Amino acid sequence: MKNIKITKIKEKVKHLIVEASFNLPHDIREALEKARDNENNKTARQILSYILENEKISKKEKLPLCQDCGSVYVNVFIGKDICISGDLGRGINEAVSEVYGKYYLRKSIVDDPLYLRKNTNNNNPAIINIEYFNGQGLKLEVNLKGGGSENCSYLFMLNPSSAPEDIVNKVCGIVKKEVTKCCPPIIIGIGLGSTASEVTKLARRATFRNINKRNSNKDYRALEEKILEEVNLLNIGPQGLGGKTTALACNIEYRPCHMATLPMALFFGCHSLRRFSSKILPP
Repeated sequence: MKNIKITKIKEKVKHLIVEASFNLPHDIREALEKARDNENNKTARQILSYILENEKISKKEKLPLCQDCGSVYVNVFIGKDICISGDLGRGINEAVSEVYGKYYLRKSIVDDPLYLRKNTNNNNPAIINIEYFNGQGLKLEVNLKGGGSENCSYLFMLNPSSAPEDIVNKVCGIVKKEVTKCCPPIIIGIGLGSTASEVTKLARRATFRNINKRNSNKDYRALEEKILEEVNLLNIGPQGLGGKTTALACNIEYRPCHMATLPMALFFGCHSLRRFSSKILPP
């Protein structure tokens, strides 16, 4: 077995939170620049320019990309023969608490969802997902997701006879109803299959997937492209004020499911989609 100390994981998580809070991923920045350059609507073009300028200021001044500094998702992928020395959950939550305190990131988590709703004052607990992969070392992904986009999340149990056009219509309907709540242009993440409890994880994974990475299945890739095309034809545009770009991308993740079901989850990511990843190799 190869040991990786929790102190090393903690420092890496802290670094990733900082990077995600103040820097747009390259693929998102490039998509925003392309959308701005292709935009004919003067207002939409100006909004996209402001979004890009905001990112420059955030990176330079170490100011959050968005005032909503988000819930913290940490995905841990453990390679073969890896042993973690220490309490993984505790270490990650300490990393979150220290970074949100040091950089004055808004702490948004309340301890009781229904009654007291008292702020935990450290943005804990993080949402930690653990998976295993047949490779070396340990991979870490940090995703930050704000409340506006989180409120535009849906789970549907569709009829198993549903056709691709039903998916397109379902997504377009939700976009028309909800998209202005989560700061367009958005990234559309769709999960299909598995179970009700698992399909939302697929949708989140899709939302935070690199937007230049298309689905490897040609049918699902075509569906991604069709949904993106139809959504952008709605002319809702950046911040809902009109324009070509309501969404930057549509990503779909799918898994096998029970023959009597067709679970579907829909997540939106705002234009300040915040994610960073890294890898730790054992000594």
